[in-house]
Amino acid sequence: MNVRFNLASHPYENLRPRYALAGMALVLIAVLAALLVGRERQQRAETRSITQQMARFDQEMRDLAREQSELDEWLRRPEVQEIRDHSAFLNSLILRKSLSWTRMFLDLEEILPDRAQVTSIQRRTNRARQPELAISATADNMEPLVELLKNLESSSQFGSPAVQSQRFFSDKDSKTLVAIDLQTLYRQVLPEPDPDSTAPDGEDASEPAELSPEALSPKPLSDDEPSLARREGGL
Repeated sequence: MNVRFNLASHPYENLRPRYALAGMALVLIAVLAALLVGRERQQRAETRSITQQMARFDQEMRDLAREQSELDEWLRRPEVQEIRDHSAFLNSLILRKSLSWTRMFLDLEEILPDRAQVTSIQRRTNRARQPELAISATADNMEPLVELLKNLESSSQFGSPAVQSQRFFSDKDSKTLVAIDLQTLYRQVLPEPDPDSTAPDGEDASEPAELSPEALSPKPLSDDEPSLARREGGL
């Protein structure tokens, strides 16, 4: 029978697994430290770049503010203000000339309800230099006027109607009527001319036909053709 005795003062322990775990922990800590250092450097670089961009933007804003102040000072000169007023006047004339009243009445006729009546129209421009119409309309009740507002809102030529005032009054037959004053944008779309259209006898439609002196001279009226004065007298 063999009996083993351990006479050492410190018993033997296998520490190799502990050393392995400690080494793995040290490696993991080193990797994490490297990642944190790299992340810190990246954040510092991004912060430095953002700071430089903000400084550049601030400088550009200061330059733009200086240019704006110089431009405002230049626009406040009397000769420049005179040119601006003259230009605004010419633009208003061009806008008025470019608007066809006949086409405007045709566009209104398409959206005007049967029981509504337009009593006045004024043409103007708003602050955004957009053509605008001031319209006064009347009806025997509010239903046709509400329909008119809906038609203006959904129309492609008109838009953004805004009621300025509303009033009630009586006509000569003591019938109560409703009237509203409104403003609406107006975008006139003129029909494009037909390039294939030709004048009589093969002449170009864009060129006005020449009239002979005989055509320009007045023709005498026949006895069976009453004059305008005679027609008005017969009415």
